[in-house]
Amino acid sequence: MKEKVFSAIKKNGWTYIVGPAFKMIEAVFDLLIPLVMKAVLDLSFTSDLSKVDSVSKGFGHFLDLFGTWVSGNKPLNYALVGGTLILLMGIVGLVTTMICQYIAALSATRTGTDLRDMLYRKILSLGKGEREKFGEGKAMTILNSDSFQVQQGVLFFIRLGVRAPFIILGSLILSLILNWQIGLVFLAIIPVILLIVFVVMRKASKQYLVIQGRLDSLSTSTSDSLEGARVIRAFFTMDEEKKRFEDKTKTYQDESIRVSKINALINPLTFAIVSMATILVVFIGSFDMAEGIKMMGQDVLPSTIITLVSYLSQIFQTLILLTNLVTIFTKTIVSWKRCDSLLAVKPKIVEKENAITKTIKKGETIFELDNVTFCYEEGGNAALKDISFHLRKGETLGIIGGTGSGKTTLIRLVERLIDPSQGKVLYKGVDLKDYKISALRKEIAFVPQKSVLFKGTIRSNMEMAKEDVTDEEIWKCLRVSCAEDFVRTEPSQLLHEVEEGGKNFSGGQRQRLAIARTFLRKPEVLILDDSTSALDLLTDKKVRDNLKDFLPDATKILISQRVSTIKDSDLILVLEGGKVLSMGKHEELLKTSQVYRETYDSQMQKEGL
Repeated sequence: MKEKVFSAIKKNGWTYIVGPAFKMIEAVFDLLIPLVMKAVLDLSFTSDLSKVDSVSKGFGHFLDLFGTWVSGNKPLNYALVGGTLILLMGIVGLVTTMICQYIAALSATRTGTDLRDMLYRKILSLGKGEREKFGEGKAMTILNSDSFQVQQGVLFFIRLGVRAPFIILGSLILSLILNWQIGLVFLAIIPVILLIVFVVMRKASKQYLVIQGRLDSLSTSTSDSLEGARVIRAFFTMDEEKKRFEDKTKTYQDESIRVSKINALINPLTFAIVSMATILVVFIGSFDMAEGIKMMGQDVLPSTIITLVSYLSQIFQTLILLTNLVTIFTKTIVSWKRCDSLLAVKPKIVEKENAITKTIKKGETIFELDNVTFCYEEGGNAALKDISFHLRKGETLGIIGGTGSGKTTLIRLVERLIDPSQGKVLYKGVDLKDYKISALRKEIAFVPQKSVLFKGTIRSNMEMAKEDVTDEEIWKCLRVSCAEDFVRTEPSQLLHEVEEGGKNFSGGQRQRLAIARTFLRKPEVLILDDSTSALDLLTDKKVRDNLKDFLPDATKILISQRVSTIKDSDLILVLEGGKVLSMGKHEELLKTSQVYRETYDSQMQKEGL
């Protein structure tokens, strides 16, 4: 099923009925309280129900149902019963509002959590090329800012989305019932206000999309600067980077202020229209508190005017609230579309419905590449061309080549992070496209050159490979990767803190910890992508010797610039320009490959010095 924002929202479907239902109870009481107040005012001056209008008369009969609380003083009785009724309605309204607030907060939080989970899983499912094409800065903004805006939209919809229109409509209907002339004045101002909201919001929504784009750019720029802080200091370009950051921040600020100015027009314009309506109501009739109010030849009780002003106030306040809601919902819709745009990105690497797994014995062919060609862009230059070789389970493959020779691309094909443009990659005799991806990820372990450690402890990083790992297993893997010595020196040892990115460790320490973590998986295939480049030659050799004893049946793929690291491999590939220049064992290549021999001689000469 294709995931969309609506998928996260509909999980809490009951809240969009129950929450507004409780809010409607409070809204009904908000509309009834002015009428009860009107009745109490009218009946406080006379106990004769024939002398009041039909609204007060109806409430008078209703208040009579509660009996006589004060004998001999009926107006006071009406005041006490009516006041108590108003108090009870206020209490019930408060309780129902609190329940609605809780439901709204619960639903919004769950929706935001589910949406961020969907977005996070989508980002993790995308390949590096797909993330870069979409924009990593944009993806982070969507994950954080846009998902929160959708969450806010859900919160305010449940709390106020139904209540606001109901209050406006209810106040308008009751105003028409009390006095149709004044009700028409109220009716006339609503379309004008809605027109203002529509015009302003239409312009603001377009600008908000621009703002989010500016935020994407700012996030990407900030991330680049933080990751490249060392390079920036090395080239002494701090002032240039600061100015670039300030320029982007200023652009984002200017766009935000421009939208805020547009949105700021709504409240004063709305207030001006409602104020004009109030003045118009005053000038329609002449006020005489002794005889009441003459309104177009009709007598209007002062209590009616008070009630109408109360409803006018409710209409005004709710319209202001409605304009703010429109602003929130406008942002929510834009963020909703941005979230859907990320969720709609289709990963190129997908698992087939009838994907299979397979077990083979040591010595059987585990990898076979048949005339494999790969292009990163359709019709572009080939990063790899006509690659063919096979590797048996338990053997070691060494790959060597210069920058841009295709080493990383070849490994990504073997891991099925990308699919070949032409040819086939067979794993255990099965086309890699037909193999179950979840099983493949468990069977193949990869240690990159730039080791990745996560904030936490040494133990928490090891638990990523195996959740129920024991201390004994961890120490064994640390010993194999030559990391035990420096971990033992730490007072807290396995509970020693790992800072973000493992920055409190040296490059060699990070590599050894990453290798130890991978060893815990005990994979069938172990890929080391120049993963010992920060180690000295002696430690590098010791790690490789330990690896042979620790994982004797595992297939190893070693990528290195050092001939000494790969010279004992069962098969060595020499890559250049995306092609295999030569392949064979170390001794063979020294005789048949000029590139390999020159690389070997050069490195041996340096080591001799």
